[in-house]
Amino acid sequence: MEEVIILATVIQVQKRDGRLEDWDRGKVLNGVVKAGLSSEEAGGVGALIEGWAVRNAQNDVIKSDDVRNKVLEILRAVYPGAASNFEAYKRS
Repeated sequence: MEEVIILATVIQVQKRDGRLEDWDRGKVLNGVVKAGLSSEEAGGVGALIEGWAVRNAQNDVIKSDDVRNKVLEILRAVYPGAASNFEAYKRS
């Protein structure tokens, strides 16, 4: 059963150019599905990333590069093939 995290506060993601966007778990899910994970696997990774983001946001802001690096860390540990695909996809 997938863990559901309800955000008590709105977390924002700081993009490389400094813009802020509201957190969107769907972006993580889409990225890891495109890297080769099933919807179920992506849901698990998405829940882990969202929980990590909630715990690590400073003043309710998390950097997009930090999110990407955490996704890669998890994928490398559990889905190494998908990690390579994710890295190649995000660089293109």
